[in-house]
Amino acid sequence: MNLASSASRFLKLQTASSSGKRINRPSDDPLGIIKDLGYRSRLSEVNQYYLNISHSKSWLTYGDQALNDINGFIVEAKDLAIQLGNDTYDRNARISGATQARELFNQILNAANTQYRNRYIFAGSKTNVPPILATAAGIIYQGDYRDIMMEIENGSYLKINAFARDFITKPVLTLGENFDLNPGIQPNMWLSELNSGHGINMGNGRFIINTLNGSYSIDASAAVNIQHILDAINGAGIFNLTASISDNGNSLQLVDTSPHQITLGTPLSMLNGGTGVSRVPGTFVVRTSDGSLSATIDISAATTVGDVITAINDGLAAAGINNVTASIHPTENRLLLTDTNPTFYNLVIEESGGNQTTAADLGIVGEMVGVMEGQMLNPMHIQVTESAAGQTLAADLGLLKETEFGTLIGGDLNPRLTYFTLLSSLNNNSGITLGKIRITNGLESTDIDLSPLSNDPNATILDLVDMINRSGIGVSAYINPSRTGIMVRSRYDDRSLMITEADSGRTASALGIFGSPDLLGNMRILEQALMRDRTEEINSTLKTFDLSLSQLLRNRSELGAREITSESTQARMETQELEVTRQLSEIEDADILKVITDLATAETIYKTSLASAARIIQPSLLDFLR
Repeated sequence: MNLASSASRFLKLQTASSSGKRINRPSDDPLGIIKDLGYRSRLSEVNQYYLNISHSKSWLTYGDQALNDINGFIVEAKDLAIQLGNDTYDRNARISGATQARELFNQILNAANTQYRNRYIFAGSKTNVPPILATAAGIIYQGDYRDIMMEIENGSYLKINAFARDFITKPVLTLGENFDLNPGIQPNMWLSELNSGHGINMGNGRFIINTLNGSYSIDASAAVNIQHILDAINGAGIFNLTASISDNGNSLQLVDTSPHQITLGTPLSMLNGGTGVSRVPGTFVVRTSDGSLSATIDISAATTVGDVITAINDGLAAAGINNVTASIHPTENRLLLTDTNPTFYNLVIEESGGNQTTAADLGIVGEMVGVMEGQMLNPMHIQVTESAAGQTLAADLGLLKETEFGTLIGGDLNPRLTYFTLLSSLNNNSGITLGKIRITNGLESTDIDLSPLSNDPNATILDLVDMINRSGIGVSAYINPSRTGIMVRSRYDDRSLMITEADSGRTASALGIFGSPDLLGNMRILEQALMRDRTEEINSTLKTFDLSLSQLLRNRSELGAREITSESTQARMETQELEVTRQLSEIEDADILKVITDLATAETIYKTSLASAARIIQPSLLDFLR
């Protein structure tokens, strides 16, 4: 038994020395072999994750490179539009540029249809189908929206694909979203529609109109539309002044046909270019040069030129300065002081205090012998003010202004667009000449003839959007959020939308809906605009290019983040592989030095056992005879 045992140990150590492994069969270490199998299984998993990560990184790298190429092509297209969108180039240069735009279109298309190992990387899970189909009819996305997930770590999955729709056909804007059709104001327009729909703050319902003839309080408290405001002004009895809608169609105007000459009723606030006359404390002194007579004139309660003249004349008479009167110069905008005494006074007119400016503001500071013609008072012709502090009615009506001329044109009342706005009121009541537009949505296209609306004086925005919505190719038209124009969008984001002119006119441009909201559609718009030699259309592509670059950057950032995830996971896998290999080595590998020593010892024991056995078991002749 000892001989068999020593022989077994010798053979086991001999196998370990030749293989370098401590465990060569399950019986060598039953518990160790269980750990060994676990480590080998984990090592196999890590190797599989390595393959998955390598595949993922290659897929993502191809995608990132394609997006980088598209970025460069967009920049080239934008530069082309900027260069040829000005008047320094002629038609031949733009036709040549159209060829370049077509080439850039094809390069973007090829990049969007990039393949990795014969699989389209931007088509979702439909990797056997080119994601973007571009024909003469239009452009569509053919892929789906299913993610391709790769397990790169136990229970951790990484999305490796992207959808070409997200940077090729997905809209970056809505056509017409910020366009202003500039509807003009109409007599029957509600005040609530003005100022972009914020309406008019009526407050106490009053504001003040000052003219050279007097000051007038306008009561508009019952007004609900433009005509009521006009009626309130025109019914206030303002001499020679009428209110109407201005010629520019978007504001009110006041016209005063009176001569530009101050009167007794002229408000003091209109003098000196609208800065008025100081009335704090509102006094000045008229005295004889020898100081024998003196009058302090108080105009603190005066509001008009007539009030000032009365205050001067009453003050002089009360002080005994007789036969000296103030009046308005008969032909010029200045005060006139006249001494009708046979022997003139030597009068001095001066401020009653060092920092006061009342007399100077009236233009009558200085010495007077016989007559004094004051300085020019430079009055405004029309001046509109609020009725009290905190009121905004005049401002909301665009009339809080003043002018030295006979016509005051108010500010743009910016009425909001409604579905009942007349088309004839657009472009500040000048209307828009309508023709044919072409709408292409994916592979469908139709021409819409809007010209009948131009001939209908009752045609409204509702009629216009209804014709577009009934085109039958999946687009929706409606008033934009700012209520200034209409916008059109596709009901789908997997197809390219283009709105162009279908004739030689500029209907789509005038309506603010010309162009394409997506990248490839915009490329076709640029090519067509260059062929048509239309700088307006060329320049309309710039915003879409800018927004497409931003959209592309977001998609590249997402891919970049996934690449970083794959790289960090790969680093973790390398660490795990080293650790598992170390642990496997500890279980499997033999200590060679110890094995050789033990082998030598086992060999000696084995040989000794053989010798002992040979001596104990002596064979006899009888054993051989048997």
